[in-house]
Amino acid sequence: MRGELLLRRESADVGMVEAAFTRAAKIAQHQQTRTFELRAALSLAKLYHSRDRPADAHAVLASALDGFSPTPECLEIAEAQTLLTALAP
Repeated sequence: MRGELLLRRESADVGMVEAAFTRAAKIAQHQQTRTFELRAALSLAKLYHSRDRPADAHAVLASALDGFSPTPECLEIAEAQTLLTALAP
């Protein structure tokens, strides 16, 4: 994912990283690939959380997680649920 690569750069532009994750989530929504949408949303939520934006992180994760149940094949679901619980007001 482009956002992950941008984030690893020493002088990462947070705005560009956020835009890349948001774009990835929108593309996944359009293609109806919910797992990829969840992965992009999880990355975006982690970025928001690291930037002290818990409400934004919660909002993006809550919508992406809707309808998912934890499975051993998709560890991102459990990770996203754990972060969502931590972000709950």
